Amino acid sequence: LGQLQGDPRLAITFPVPVPKNFTEKEVLQLLEAQGYTRIHAKAKDAIDVLQDRVRISSTEKSRVMDALDAALRVGRGRLNVHPENQGRTPIPTDEPPGGNEESVYVPVYRFSADLHCADCDIHYSEPTPAAFSFNSPIGACEACRGFGRVIGVDFGLVVPNENLSLKQGAVRPWQSPSFKECQDDLEKYAKKRRIPLDVPFRELSEAQKTWVLEGEPEWVSWRKSWPGIWYGVRRFFKWLESKAYKMHIRVLLSKYRAYTECEACHGTRLKPDAMLWKLEGKSIHELMLLPISSVKEFFGEMKAEDEAARLVLDEIRTRLRFLCDVGLGYLTLDRQSRTLSGGEVQRINLTTALGTSLVNTLFVLDEPSIGLHPRDMGRVIDVMKRLRDAGNSLVVVEHDPQVMFAADRILDMGPGPGERGGEIVFFGAPERLPAEASLTGEYLSGKRALPQVATAAPPRIFLTLEGAAEHNLKDLDVRFPLERLVCVTGVSGSGKSTLIQDVLYPALLKHKGRPTEAPGKFRALKGAHQVSDVVMVDQSPIGKTTRSNPASYVGAFDCIRQLFARSPIGKQRGYTAGTFSFNSGNGRCPSCGGNGFEHVEMQFLSDVYLRCPDCDGRRYRAEVLEAKIRGKSIADALEMTVSQALLFFYNEPEVVRRLRPLVDVGLDYLKLGQPVPTLSGGEAQRLKLAGYLAETAAGAEPKLFLFDEPTTGLHFDDIAKLLRAFRQLLDAGHSLVVIEHNLDVVRAADWILDLGPEGGAAGGELVCEGTPAQVM
Repeated sequence: LGQLQGDPRLAITFPVPVPKNFTEKEVLQLLEAQGYTRIHAKAKDAIDVLQDRVRISSTEKSRVMDALDAALRVGRGRLNVHPENQGRTPIPTDEPPGGNEESVYVPVYRFSADLHCADCDIHYSEPTPAAFSFNSPIGACEACRGFGRVIGVDFGLVVPNENLSLKQGAVRPWQSPSFKECQDDLEKYAKKRRIPLDVPFRELSEAQKTWVLEGEPEWVSWRKSWPGIWYGVRRFFKWLESKAYKMHIRVLLSKYRAYTECEACHGTRLKPDAMLWKLEGKSIHELMLLPISSVKEFFGEMKAEDEAARLVLDEIRTRLRFLCDVGLGYLTLDRQSRTLSGGEVQRINLTTALGTSLVNTLFVLDEPSIGLHPRDMGRVIDVMKRLRDAGNSLVVVEHDPQVMFAADRILDMGPGPGERGGEIVFFGAPERLPAEASLTGEYLSGKRALPQVATAAPPRIFLTLEGAAEHNLKDLDVRFPLERLVCVTGVSGSGKSTLIQDVLYPALLKHKGRPTEAPGKFRALKGAHQVSDVVMVDQSPIGKTTRSNPASYVGAFDCIRQLFARSPIGKQRGYTAGTFSFNSGNGRCPSCGGNGFEHVEMQFLSDVYLRCPDCDGRRYRAEVLEAKIRGKSIADALEMTVSQALLFFYNEPEVVRRLRPLVDVGLDYLKLGQPVPTLSGGEAQRLKLAGYLAETAAGAEPKLFLFDEPTTGLHFDDIAKLLRAFRQLLDAGHSLVVIEHNLDVVRAADWILDLGPEGGAAGGELVCEGTPAQVM
């Protein structure tokens, strides 16, 4: 108002909407009953009621304030100020000319007392913590319900093999007789639009690929030279979804669906209103995308306007500092917990403990060094010491020497694994352990060391990945020597898993024509024809069925069942190998179906598993267990450890050959019948490795194996066994790429790719590559 010329009179008014179930006359009568008789202007659906007329220079301030206060109260937070004699503009109305146009004017200045734009009449809801949470229905995006992803068509599954041309059937769903018409349409329209049909799909231009997948816009049909439009793959699937009431259509759709980014919120997981609120120019999602170290700096520089803001800022800074203290500064706040490694989850739990300031508490940690570069171990050790110094007790299961020597006491179990263990070998101060006669002490003292590997010849053939730019990778060009042990190293968050799991692995699968989700960004993959197959050996569980066990996984159980079928009682009764199966046949216990236990579902409690009363958990009929080899039944054999089974079946070369890989990877302590879902992540990974060793012994075709930290949960002696297993694979012509922090494994590698130099945004570069000697 200070920009007004002169000192005009100001008309202070407030708008009163006319409800649809009221007439204007009724509203005016209600206003008159409250003492408002003067109307400043009228519109089609609102009345501008005059509160007061004032002149700023001569009116008392108290009167002006009272008028404003009353207008805002009766006008429900809306206020208009009209400088009179400053020119008026009629409101456009639908009334015919000749009406009472003098009484209809546009207000010059509009004001609101709440989160409302008085000019465009948009109202924003009051901010609450729930409005910024995707776990709350108040803040979650309505399209994806706060997940950030929706189930949509994955074009990586639709075009699994980009080496095929359109004519050869690159679009997979159209190669069945049911949708041959769509393939015919594709070829017909492609000829009209001059899209090449005989060129591999990967060599088509981006515009041509978009034409195939997205189709043509509707306006194309207006052009007379282009009769009709090409509907494209996406419209084809939309048509299929309209037929989803048919079972076979739902089955077809499930083959080509995957999670894709939500188009409504673009992955923010929040409603659009949440993005309008900003701190220092950044929305909450922009902060969530930053590494925790950057968020810590952001809030560290922010100034508190009052005591309440200072208390909140102090809490935020403390929690962010704890996360950086345990080496997680490279993570972003929007990182989903399902993508975190076990070590990262443990370190987050550590920060929770620090944040709550617990005392007199016992913390039990299971290998907090998982996924940590040796450089970062000092941070975790400092955090554990802070918890101890605060009056807490810590029991840590660990194999890392740095953690061992930082401990106040060491409890060494042994002397061997499985049935050879279970005893306390040593309990005392760390400095006394190397002098003790224990396996751990021998490795720490240097009396025993990992085997030295002869230097391999310089690599001859390479697999080259060019322009990797997913997440924090910075346009990397990386060479992977084939038929060699390659270690990918770097500090936590430097981009190792992104390079191998998100880019290289799916890129190779796609090159081989196998279905996979779209690979991370990269420019080119060269030398893939030199790899017959690629296998990711990670720590994911091996199935969920309790019927699978180590013996069946490596193929030894088939041989053992055949031996029992050839036993004297087995021959006498005509038993076959199928009789000794607990998955099918007449030999298994009919009560529990060969599970050995009964599953009792509880309505409001956790389900209960009870030992089968008929077979007493032994899985078989009593008469089947009468068939024995040297006094042992098939149930007794399943209770043996791998090392016991090797001694028992020493004169059966096929059984020994199939069980030997389990010993080679350090799993000789497992029972033959132990359910696979009960194995730890490290044990599951080594069991997979044992399966591939068994295939190699049978003469399998050379492959490229990708490992993600295979030393997880391994003792020094187990690492020595793992390296010997790696050499068996290499001797058979396989290629190995291993993500690893263990310095003994890195030292034994033929080639090292070191990423960094730091984690998060400061990583993603190739620091150096070469043999261990060159890297040193």
